Amino acid sequence: MNGIKTQPWIALVNEFRRRCTFENRLATQALVLIILLWYGVQIGVILLGWSVEQFQWAFTTESFPEFSPGLFLAIISHDLPANVTHILGNVAFIWLFAGESEQHMRRVEVIGFFVTTALASVTISTALTGNSTLGASGGALAFVGFYGTHLYLAHWDPEELEAMDHALRKPAKLRACWRVTMVVIPLAFVVYSVGQYANLVPVGQADVIGHLVGVVLGIGYAVARTVR
Repeated sequence: MNGIKTQPWIALVNEFRRRCTFENRLATQALVLIILLWYGVQIGVILLGWSVEQFQWAFTTESFPEFSPGLFLAIISHDLPANVTHILGNVAFIWLFAGESEQHMRRVEVIGFFVTTALASVTISTALTGNSTLGASGGALAFVGFYGTHLYLAHWDPEELEAMDHALRKPAKLRACWRVTMVVIPLAFVVYSVGQYANLVPVGQADVIGHLVGVVLGIGYAVARTVR
């Protein structure tokens, strides 16, 4: 009896282990490793004595519209310590949502999707605001938009919601809760970002336009993939 009750939690632990070891998530693993290793490069050049101007030229969109490495490398670059929440947040989103998206994309598609949406996010944000930016947020949030939308359009089963009425330990309910959460997150994020843009909620240091561009591109790509 005890074995039957604990079985869903064993499955949950095994699923978490597979995510932590990037099982069937090699493209996601590559993105995470590149971003983390590149962060080390950023710290290294500062220790070598690079000036703020040199750093911005190489790692941010400061030079826009004039050419610089930063126009491309901004998508894997992040704020330096002590603001480590920037890179940790993006890595966490990529780990979860790119990893889940990779179960529905080819590996090369995952990489191409990230590069395209991230570049579009930083470029549009800089063009519209005139402010330099950096970070993988646009690409990371594109996976959020893609996965939730794709899940709803291609894999949504209304009957699964009936599992929400069953006991918490049943796998069907856990799956139903997961699916509902993944579908709601992109919608909630769009509403929140629009609220930020309209000054209805605190913005802080968030790149609202870049974030919005990323999640909207992800939603659009999921729709386009479904209807074609």
